[in-house]
Amino acid sequence: MKNILFPTDFTPQSLGVLEQYIKGASGSRITIILFASFEMPASEQEVVGAGNKPHLQVMNEEFRKGCKKLKEKYAGLIGNIFFKYMYGNTRQVFRNYLDFNEIDQIFFPEGFQLMQPHPRFLDPSSLINNAGIPVIRELPTVANSRPKQAAGLKTELSASY
Repeated sequence: MKNILFPTDFTPQSLGVLEQYIKGASGSRITIILFASFEMPASEQEVVGAGNKPHLQVMNEEFRKGCKKLKEKYAGLIGNIFFKYMYGNTRQVFRNYLDFNEIDQIFFPEGFQLMQPHPRFLDPSSLINNAGIPVIRELPTVANSRPKQAAGLKTELSASY
């Protein structure tokens, strides 16, 4: 089973991009690690204050339900899907993260823009560009796919409130 890292901003749009990848995945089952990176706390107040766990503040119920629906819809392809965060912004910290989580590939399509869901959220682009492991930059093409299918996930997510 391959471990695929997918940077996310916890929006339904990012799940739509992920679904396109899953539809085009072939071969063995995959584990999807949803990834977000955050700056280290800058002060003692950030360590003990209410905002000391941004990884908990960015996750929302709509996103959780969307992940669950993806796992159910593509049960034959997805072995597991879960969220793991990282604190830090250096290449070495990121490489250690990749090694520890046994990441085989990163899915980060060209032009994919992440929103900033929290002030300490970090754009992972520079880390990914220097990761030293394969990065999938193009959305896979899916045989017989229609634009309506890509929009289907957003409709499902909206209905799941």
